[in-house]
Amino acid sequence: MLGMRQWILGGWVILTVFSGVQQAGAVPGCPFCAPSDPPFSQRLSECDVALEVKWVSLDTDEKLQQESTSFEVVSAFRTSRQKFNVGDRVKWGYGRDGKPGDPFLLIGKEDGETITWERPIALGGEYLFQYIRKVPPPEAPDRLSFFLKFLEFPDSEICSDAYAEVSRASFKEVAALAPKLPREKLRKWLQSDDPQVQVRLGLYGMMLGLAGDDSDAEFLEQLIMKTPDPDRPRLGIDGMMAGYILLRGEAGLQKLLAAKMDDPRGEDDLIPLRNTLVFLWDYSQDRVPPEAIRAAMRRFLDHPRIAVNVIENLSRWKDWQSLDKLIMAYGTAPFDSNQSQQKIIAFALVCERDGFNQSPKPIPASALKARQFLDGLDPEVVKATERRFMISRRRNDTKPVKAP
Repeated sequence: MLGMRQWILGGWVILTVFSGVQQAGAVPGCPFCAPSDPPFSQRLSECDVALEVKWVSLDTDEKLQQESTSFEVVSAFRTSRQKFNVGDRVKWGYGRDGKPGDPFLLIGKEDGETITWERPIALGGEYLFQYIRKVPPPEAPDRLSFFLKFLEFPDSEICSDAYAEVSRASFKEVAALAPKLPREKLRKWLQSDDPQVQVRLGLYGMMLGLAGDDSDAEFLEQLIMKTPDPDRPRLGIDGMMAGYILLRGEAGLQKLLAAKMDDPRGEDDLIPLRNTLVFLWDYSQDRVPPEAIRAAMRRFLDHPRIAVNVIENLSRWKDWQSLDKLIMAYGTAPFDSNQSQQKIIAFALVCERDGFNQSPKPIPASALKARQFLDGLDPEVVKATERRFMISRRRNDTKPVKAP
């Protein structure tokens, strides 16, 4: 969907977080989903030519030691300037194995008189080309409903494409499908041991939370509360947690925190739980109050494995209650590396800026504390952090102050 992917914050995200930029618009609707190739609808909408062809021959240029593949046009699915007739030959500049008559789809973009072809798509499945012909374009209304019936379809190409469509859609679009979501199928898939299905469990857990009832909440709770197997990754557990909290609200969040935060056996579930909190903040503040989400994320500061990585979330959410804890921990494990110390400095910079930008006065105590902390550090270290995270202090307004 938030295209859907594992929720891993990269350097650009860190920069924008500490610059105070909202991320919700840039985040996939389902942050729990595996990456996917662009779906057929996107590829077709962006192409100039799409041809149904059949494999003719694999050709080798001995002199250039280069292979190419010849195809014969069966039908022109989409064309722009250049026209193709049945029986025309098309050459792809790379080798592609096949047998005479094997069906393929060729998608290409025009560059003047030249067409750059994508890798040919084999149409060996019984239903694939029929599916491609019926795929609704990106601008079609209620288009996601079309793809629901193809989730876990026996043809792997169709199944993967339908997953890509739903996982890349916005959360709002998927939430609108709630009355149509197949609850019984979702429960069946969530219990699957098939590796191909398990990579999609994050999406299915979230979807069950959108469509389910109290019995579905109990079902998700049973899956979530299982003791993690350290030798087996818990694929999709963050999406299941999100679905569970969508159904149970703040009470569900508190139950998960009680079960996972203080139990050493639940250590492997902490990162998925952190992912779930980010999801709740970006999409479900109507189900869980913002302060409850902040307070839950704040607890991760006591977990060395994750503590450094949640500073950017707390900064984006303006959780200035975390300032005292971060100042006290500055320079001690796990906040003793240069990178982690810079993250705390960046947190204080944003806290200071946020407080001093408020109008009318008085300036919040948190901003005064942040300024006092920053003024007590090596100015060159502070400036280096400003440059790294692109946060500028107002130099004409940085006189030392005494925090209350």
